[in-house]
Amino acid sequence: MGLSKTMWARIGLVIFLGCTAIGAMAQSKIVDDSTKQVYGAYTTHFQHFEDIKYNKDNLQKVDTTFGNMHRFSVQESLNNKVQSLGYLGTAMHPLFYTPPTQIGVRSGFDAYVPYYITANDVEYFDTKSPFTPLDVVIGGNGRAFTNIKHTRNITPYWNMGFHFRKINADKQVASTGKGDNQATSTAYYLFSDYQSANGKYRTLGSITRLNHKIWEQGGIIIPPGDPVNAYFDKDASVKLNNAQSQDFRFGIHLYNEYKIRNEFQLYQSFETIKNKNFYRDKPLGADAGFYDQILISPDSTTDESQTNQLINEFGIKGDLAKMFYSFYVKFRNVKYYTRYLPDDQLFFENSGGFELRYDFDSLQNIKASGEYILGGYYRFGGAYFMKFFTVEYWRTQSRPGIIENSYFGNHFFWENNFATPTSDLLKGSLIYKNKFLRIEPFASVTNVKNHIYYDYDQTPSQAEGSAQLLSFGIDLNLIFFKRIFWENEGIYTSITGDSEAVNSFRIPELFVNSKLYYGGYMFNKKIYVMIGADANYKSDYYAPAYNPVLQQFYLQDNFLIPSYTKVDAFVEFQIDQLSAFLKMEHINQTQFSGYFTYPYYVGQPKVFDIGIRWLFYN
Repeated sequence: MGLSKTMWARIGLVIFLGCTAIGAMAQSKIVDDSTKQVYGAYTTHFQHFEDIKYNKDNLQKVDTTFGNMHRFSVQESLNNKVQSLGYLGTAMHPLFYTPPTQIGVRSGFDAYVPYYITANDVEYFDTKSPFTPLDVVIGGNGRAFTNIKHTRNITPYWNMGFHFRKINADKQVASTGKGDNQATSTAYYLFSDYQSANGKYRTLGSITRLNHKIWEQGGIIIPPGDPVNAYFDKDASVKLNNAQSQDFRFGIHLYNEYKIRNEFQLYQSFETIKNKNFYRDKPLGADAGFYDQILISPDSTTDESQTNQLINEFGIKGDLAKMFYSFYVKFRNVKYYTRYLPDDQLFFENSGGFELRYDFDSLQNIKASGEYILGGYYRFGGAYFMKFFTVEYWRTQSRPGIIENSYFGNHFFWENNFATPTSDLLKGSLIYKNKFLRIEPFASVTNVKNHIYYDYDQTPSQAEGSAQLLSFGIDLNLIFFKRIFWENEGIYTSITGDSEAVNSFRIPELFVNSKLYYGGYMFNKKIYVMIGADANYKSDYYAPAYNPVLQQFYLQDNFLIPSYTKVDAFVEFQIDQLSAFLKMEHINQTQFSGYFTYPYYVGQPKVFDIGIRWLFYN
């Protein structure tokens, strides 16, 4: 496939910037009198919030590896275990069921949650010099991804920084030309981490924000009798022309802890989170035929809702030799507003919980934790981790989402009073590795009772009885001739139980990730190069359909998503602190062919991407 002049210009720009960066790094390294570089990845460390809260000795060095640079999208970074509507920045849905960790009330608008950088995702750094990693991806067909971080120690005990991520994507089907947006997403966080000189007091703070906009297309229209390959025509007709969705999230998190002794510490955590969801189709015009009913306005749809959370947590914790303990109480207020309901919904939750952990050594620990909300909602369980073996068990009883119990908009209305969903999850794995092989067979069984899902009529429903989700899998990594690497993950899933509960889950029976590549030094060991292919396979299944008005996925039995293997070819290379990749996505696509992600949504067609990563330590 030939490259356009615009793409060649973009490639030239990235190469020019890369050469400029190499020159800048060569001139700006911080050196001592012996001309050795003083600061780098080995003097730059970070932790996440939960590492600090639970006293985990988990100070990590920054990741200087680059083998997955070409997996730059959020979906790919999650190992394809969530599925988008096919294009960069579109709504996502998990392929596999996972019991909720948020057992309290939640809005239920989750389609864009993977794009939000939460307070738990914030990286708190300790740097001896300013540290700035910069990722820039210039993709084909008007797609771009930018990821920038910067952090520096103001004093030896005080660090500040920020993380900024931008996604831009033009429409890949039914586009009017360059700049015809499919998705724009801006996410960032600011953070600060201060510790007193004597190590007794520590305070953390972060501000997180996401503004995610989607120009909805509703799927592709194919007249009866047209061949299936008509779905893969870039000029195919779509169901929606004026619709737009938006997910806006803003959070503030403050944390304080004081160490009286190692054995006894006090902490307080405060967090406020605002989430706004919008769906607009104005004017309805020709889009009106997309909707089954119109309840309020025949001319336009302007549905919106807002959820405000206020969370205060107070606790004690400490280290008793190799044992860590934590006990806390939490007070959570949630206010939910929707455009067409007259009164706000208010929720007040009081809960308590604990975390216990015993570290036998750096490679083996056992832990137990739990939380109980007054009213009968809880999550408790435990895990045992060692070098060769892991096992976990969790029992969860959680509140339904707000939108699942009540909703009123221009096209839907319902009032429900669902029973409490309950789940039991047991999973484990065995691990063996040597110089040439790493193998990890794993299995999980989840029993789900009172499962809430969106039914064929696109409204929430609750399954009678229970379903058992049984998964077997294997991670298998092989090395041949010290230069050829083959990394594989395969998962088989079976669902049994009561018929309605079984039918409420839609999971492909077989899922495979596979990456085969050559990796080695070239040019007198000045450059490390990786050349290979990355593949993902899913067996056929009746995937849920997507409703953009509700931002929800619902059951359907009319559109079988065929099994398909998508293959990407890539080249990655690294020179000092500069890494780059070239990628041909969906290289196995032939003319007028492709794959489906969800009913009436097709996957990304063949496209060329180029990206660069700089790591600056000054």
